[in-house]
Amino acid sequence: MKAGNSYGALLGDLRFEAFLWTQFLGAFNDNVYKMIVSILAVRIAGPSTGSLYLAIAGAVFVVPFLLFAGHAGQLADRFSKTRVLQVTKQFEIVAMLMGLVALASGRIDLMLVVLFILATQANFFSPAKYGILPEMVSEANLSRANGLLELTTFVAIVIGTSFGTFLFERWQAEPMRMGLVLLGIAVAGSIASLFIRYVPAAGSTEPFHWNPFAEIISGTRKIAGRRSLLFCVIGISCFWFIGALFQLALLLAGKEVLHVSESQVGLLVTALAAGIGVGSIAAGAISGKHIELGLVPVGAFLMGIFGMLTGITTHYNQAMVWLVGFGAAAGLFAIPLNAWLQDEAGAQEKGRILATNNFANMVGVIAASGVLWLLHDVVGWNAGTIMLLAGVGMLIGSFATLVVLRFEWLRFMMHCVIRLLFRYDVEGAHHIPQDGGVLLVANHVTYVDALFVGLAGRRTARFMMRRIFYDMPVGRHVFRMLGAIPVEETTPRLIAKALKDANEHLGSGEVLAIFPEGHISLDGEVQEFKRGYERMVRGLGVPIVPIRITGAYGHPFSCKGGDAFRSWELLWRPRVKVRIGAPIWEPVSPEELRRIVLDLR
Repeated sequence: MKAGNSYGALLGDLRFEAFLWTQFLGAFNDNVYKMIVSILAVRIAGPSTGSLYLAIAGAVFVVPFLLFAGHAGQLADRFSKTRVLQVTKQFEIVAMLMGLVALASGRIDLMLVVLFILATQANFFSPAKYGILPEMVSEANLSRANGLLELTTFVAIVIGTSFGTFLFERWQAEPMRMGLVLLGIAVAGSIASLFIRYVPAAGSTEPFHWNPFAEIISGTRKIAGRRSLLFCVIGISCFWFIGALFQLALLLAGKEVLHVSESQVGLLVTALAAGIGVGSIAAGAISGKHIELGLVPVGAFLMGIFGMLTGITTHYNQAMVWLVGFGAAAGLFAIPLNAWLQDEAGAQEKGRILATNNFANMVGVIAASGVLWLLHDVVGWNAGTIMLLAGVGMLIGSFATLVVLRFEWLRFMMHCVIRLLFRYDVEGAHHIPQDGGVLLVANHVTYVDALFVGLAGRRTARFMMRRIFYDMPVGRHVFRMLGAIPVEETTPRLIAKALKDANEHLGSGEVLAIFPEGHISLDGEVQEFKRGYERMVRGLGVPIVPIRITGAYGHPFSCKGGDAFRSWELLWRPRVKVRIGAPIWEPVSPEELRRIVLDLR
């Protein structure tokens, strides 16, 4: 695999490219066939019953995800996900051979049977497709990998829908040709799957459950018992619900509100899908090396705004713009949740968790159809009002996500501020252990060093800070939210209490960060280290991770000249390097610790 953490590194990995092509061709083929069947249903059955067959086709494609989601999850946990992907792609060839016969016969019932088989194949493909990502790419690239996955999926949907229409218009009198094209796409996808990187089986030893809902019930219990997983599944299902509701409402809004042709309605759906693809790529780029859950409230808020704008507009071009914005916001909302779910699910239950998530997503899609029917056909609201209501609901939901993810959102906002003010580079973040108590020690150059250190790793760090700063009116609530430990330096007893609190936090497995110099450097050099850190780690056996901050001295936030905001030589985006050294597990004196930090120059 190409070195580095970037989209270029992922796309330079031929094994990952094979994975993308495999899933792209599968989604493309599904939508080509579904579009051909939909057009044929209307042509053969006529206007009176064609809509019934369209509704049946939609249901046929959803039902396998409800009936066989548990079985798909078990296979993904029991066998190599690479092999599951390859076998299901070969099954697609069989389905397309049957599709060839169905198209040649002109019988709608046979075409719907093939559509059911294709949906079943997609159901077994899905948990392995999402579950293999954290096993195939590093965590630093997981958000980007999800962005590329969603981009290629929605591109496949858009192009597949258009290509299905093109094939029907060109060869409607020669259905065998259409069938051969579909068969060729299935064969190409199966060949591409042979080049996907092999990952070993997760090793689940649970007996196979033939009851189609036993695995889903078990997965639901697992998810309900873990707040982070439950939040992810609810969020992703809301994404599918709102997305399906918008897509269905758009088909009605074209006639009722915008008064445009069917081809223009198709472009509206394309704009929505294109926006999701763009937002997915943006989410991966913004997340960088981490899974950025702070994007979720931002995406939800923007979905609400663009959803309401789409609902109130009566102009076609404006609707196109708002739909691209809505889709992009949806990508920002969904990608971090997908990546977090994949990363948090245990190795031996990843398939079960992802299959349960698929089941919940399909329930969301069905619920969207029911809500549309209720509000449009029963209550009598037009499509624009329904989209406006969905936008309002998403806006309200954004505040709920902000409450749940307030810390992640605050961290993301601080990260944006730091990136705006500094060219900020971190080296050696992998040295921070991912479990257990850790003490981070860094030199002190500016008043924003806590942000430099706190944003350097994935884990959340508590900071010790002087009470005079902790009690500042502007920052008091933020510092409390971040879990900072105030140090009252008026008496030795209060200092000892703060050190004891720090020891307890480290003993409970948390990350604590301190600046052992005790004050900001006035000359940019690393000053003498004080001994307080020794009492923090006493009797715990936790590692000390040294950190060196360079490049910030001279910025207004530093104290060049003896005071802050007097030196402006590095006002605009100086390059700040945060270099993290290897953990120190043995006792170390202040002089030796200072030398280690100096050596990180």
